[in-house]
Amino acid sequence: MRRSIAGARSSKFNALAIAALTSMKPGSTRLQTDDMATIKLFIMAGQSNMVGRGDLQELPYELKQPNYQVLWYGSDGWRPLSPPTEPLPWSSDDLQLRFGMEVSLGRSLSESLYQSVALVKYAVDGTNLGEQWQPRNCALYCAMRDRVKMAIADLEDQGYEVEVAGFFWMQGESDALYRPWAIRYDRNLTRLFAQTRRDFGSDLPMVYGMVSGDPEQIPYLHTVRTAMQEFDQRNHRAIAVETEDYTKPDSIHWDTASTLKAGEEFASAWLELGEPQTSLPFTPQPQFVMGLIAFILLLMGVAVFSWFARQANRKAKA
Repeated sequence: MRRSIAGARSSKFNALAIAALTSMKPGSTRLQTDDMATIKLFIMAGQSNMVGRGDLQELPYELKQPNYQVLWYGSDGWRPLSPPTEPLPWSSDDLQLRFGMEVSLGRSLSESLYQSVALVKYAVDGTNLGEQWQPRNCALYCAMRDRVKMAIADLEDQGYEVEVAGFFWMQGESDALYRPWAIRYDRNLTRLFAQTRRDFGSDLPMVYGMVSGDPEQIPYLHTVRTAMQEFDQRNHRAIAVETEDYTKPDSIHWDTASTLKAGEEFASAWLELGEPQTSLPFTPQPQFVMGLIAFILLLMGVAVFSWFARQANRKAKA
């Protein structure tokens, strides 16, 4: 499980951001940076803590500004991410002037990668994995899949080559209320992630949050948490983010600070999974080089000695 927070801002990224700002055409959502022939797209899904309860009034000034390095697929299509990001068309009306982890997630990813990123979210309050999110039922999963495919098509129409680079999942509180769903959470999560990889890439990195809260309100919380921990230990290219110390005013939903923290920690976890694993070139150590030279000289000495010995033997016979 991940606990560290992704990273520091850099002057290199700031230069890219300034270039994007100065080259944007009025009314355009197409970023004009040179490195954007290909753009990494990240999927966000789950229930209420993925929807988000962040309060716009509590957001730092710099995070309230449009982020031209993060494209956000809102109700009106692609645009630079600018809070509030909720409500989306299927969200409840009480989410006016709210946002989720996308604000800090997008910022952390783009700054760490030194490139623009695209985020598309489909998350619905109070939903469960036991029935509603199961791919076989083709309810929420299919709605999410279709939204992502539409978002990809829209980017491609704008000239982007899209790489689906990661899947972020925050869900489980609803399943922890009902024992039959809780005891099958591992199996159901396996099915969800398997179908997502079939649809968007067989090696797609998966980052998911550990559910947390008050066990008196969420009776099977421990069962779901155990399933998530075991899934984390067993599955390739999937990693869990601990949320136990996040502040929850109602014991379930994160406050603004924890929502921002979640985005940073989910980004950090993805970087652990998503960075390409490249082999380092072999660099011989000095001791190895000296030993190799000595061995070669020894072989040469033996060869020379053998040659002189053969010559002397021939002369003796003559």
